[in-house]
Amino acid sequence: MNTKILSITALVFCINMHPAKAQDILPTTSLVYPGTDGKLIYVADSLGNKIPDFSNAGYKGGGVPIPRVQFNAVVWPLPGDNSEHLQKIIDSVSALAPDASGFRGTVLLKMGEYNLEKPITIRASGVVLRGEGMNDLGTILIGKTPKERPAQGPGRGGRPALINIAGEAGVKPQEDTKQTISDSYVPVGATSFNVTSAKSFKKGDKVLVRRIGNQAWIKELGLDSATVGRNRWQPFNINYDRTIVDVKGNTVIIDAPIFCAIETRWGGGELLKYSDERIEQVGIENMRGISEYDPSVRQKNYGNMDRDKLDPKFQYQGDEYFSDENHYFNFINISNAKNVWVRNISALHFGSSVVQSNAGSKWITVQDCESWEPVSIRMGARRFTYQMNGQFCLVQRCFSQKGRHSFVLQGQEASGNVYLDCKAVNPYSTSEPHNHWVNGVLYDNIKAPLTARFWDYIIGWAGANIVFWNCEGDFLIQKPPTAQNYSFGHIGVNAVVFNAGLQDLTKPNGHVESMDTHVTPRSLYLTQLKERLGAKAVENIGKGSSALEYSTTSNY
Repeated sequence: MNTKILSITALVFCINMHPAKAQDILPTTSLVYPGTDGKLIYVADSLGNKIPDFSNAGYKGGGVPIPRVQFNAVVWPLPGDNSEHLQKIIDSVSALAPDASGFRGTVLLKMGEYNLEKPITIRASGVVLRGEGMNDLGTILIGKTPKERPAQGPGRGGRPALINIAGEAGVKPQEDTKQTISDSYVPVGATSFNVTSAKSFKKGDKVLVRRIGNQAWIKELGLDSATVGRNRWQPFNINYDRTIVDVKGNTVIIDAPIFCAIETRWGGGELLKYSDERIEQVGIENMRGISEYDPSVRQKNYGNMDRDKLDPKFQYQGDEYFSDENHYFNFINISNAKNVWVRNISALHFGSSVVQSNAGSKWITVQDCESWEPVSIRMGARRFTYQMNGQFCLVQRCFSQKGRHSFVLQGQEASGNVYLDCKAVNPYSTSEPHNHWVNGVLYDNIKAPLTARFWDYIIGWAGANIVFWNCEGDFLIQKPPTAQNYSFGHIGVNAVVFNAGLQDLTKPNGHVESMDTHVTPRSLYLTQLKERLGAKAVENIGKGSSALEYSTTSNY
């Protein structure tokens, strides 16, 4: 009897140890993995290139909570056009003296609908624009359809963004301070290098680390005129915006790594100081934007979504959809600014971007935002939903529906940026570095089709030293000359259907490890942030975190 009872007990115990509750030990990668002490070990190649530290991305250089600045101006919606009234209040707050933390105050927009016949602009540091909710019962800014199409202007449709964060000037290089980088090779991920003479540099200096790309390098990339004809590239430089943390003799140590190797034979590099006239400490939060459009404008042409040939007669024809383009294409643009945040924003019907951060911007956080039902022709140069063209931008927990390049970057100045825990549904193209040697970008736990590849005919090598980490969705990753692209722990097929006519599958594959199985750690960015600044830094950027409120109140 006792034996029978023990057997039944053992059987019940085994049943309770349900396999679904067990957790497999996830694999690690060969290039970056936790050591015996739990800290990441980075394995460099023969030239010293390694997976870089991306943890400087985000507001204030990462790991700093977004402040909640107490409002000192309250605005209620008015009948008719609200743009001049709202701009006047923003300008009045912009004229206030900043406090010790650099803030002038918050303009609180009470719930309701604000019709805007004109765009609004924040031109000063320390100004926050806050609504009372991003849903249909919150604060809703409606960009009205222009009565006439503008003759010219920025952006498709000839209009600026509905909200513009725009300093009058940005970074100004001091060319007379420049010193040549004397190392023959400075690898990807490096935070130190030698210069001819460092005596004029000191800790705290704001500097540009200039990576020069000469004609010989363009030829090595296969993008010279002899190879690609009229789509050739011209020599170009990359300027990494950094701060000096130490100087030892002629060795300079900077606060964040470089993302493209500096090599003498391709032009070498330079170090120089700069003056900074960008605005900072600006935030947009807790509101909805709607771009009003003409619903009578519709079509069935889906452009270059998946066609092998680009001739119009081969273009995909599908269900009819709204395709008006005479309306606001961007909700928020950021130019000549740093330490900016956009959070808890929903956007409806904008033809391109919820947020576009332009070259020269730095330390931007975009989080907990949504894009729904964009309106435009479904073809190239549209629906670049979260477009980060500056440096050290963090986009986390954001959503895109019916975008094309939902999480996208353009140009060689776009570097050090991170997309974390984002998702694209019903996409009409891939998320990606999109144009002209975007470098050093991390896609971390992104659910979307992704590419880091060569674009035949019109773009060339779109990105270099790009890292996909534990992402999900179809992907295509290729290795550019003099650089690499990486995929770790990717669940999905290594092939994409979008823009098939612009693919060149003869280019070599990038570095791919652990297909269809995620790797450890779950998030590369959060692990790097914790190792650099501690567990509190990770907590600071979690959902719902914020700093204390302060300031005074006035009503308008």
